[in-house]
Amino acid sequence: MNWQSISPSRAVGELGVSLFGMSDLDQTDTVIAAAFEELRREVSLTRAAVEGLTAARERMPDYSVTLGQIAERLKATAAAIGRIERAPAVSLSPDAMVTEIVRASAAARVADARLIQDARDVLMQSIGRVDGIVQRGQAADQQIRRLRWAAGGGLLVGMLIWSVLPGAVARSLPASWHVPEWMAARTIGADRHPAG
Repeated sequence: MNWQSISPSRAVGELGVSLFGMSDLDQTDTVIAAAFEELRREVSLTRAAVEGLTAARERMPDYSVTLGQIAERLKATAAAIGRIERAPAVSLSPDAMVTEIVRASAAARVADARLIQDARDVLMQSIGRVDGIVQRGQAADQQIRRLRWAAGGGLLVGMLIWSVLPGAVARSLPASWHVPEWMAARTIGADRHPAG
């Protein structure tokens, strides 16, 4: 029985007390005892509920460390967002942003073009040096080849001259010297008189 939902006149009627006097006292004692028992049960339930809430609160984990970390991260995030909001690029309009991007890319291309030109110049100088070394090597090879041809040609000309010149010189000398006979004897390995 819920005593809070009972009207005062009904509670008086159930307790056995009329407005004009008292009725059966035994019934009244039983009703009062039942009411107190009901009240005791409700107080006991209320007490158990309060104790349960207290126990539940004691069993709850401590989130203060985690919440502190979250607060620190939120502060860092807010600071980063503040820096982003203060950045000059955020305040630019899209057209101004395009202009700035074009200007920055042009400046970057100029620097890149200068670097590429410098690299090209160094490369061309290196290629020129390598070409010079190759040409000197080829010139040395050609010089050796010409020297060999000249030596071979000189040897051939010398052999021709050596084969023709002694005979011409021997004929141009006076006949009394008998140079052609002497040469013939010498060539066949005999003495001059028997050789003829």
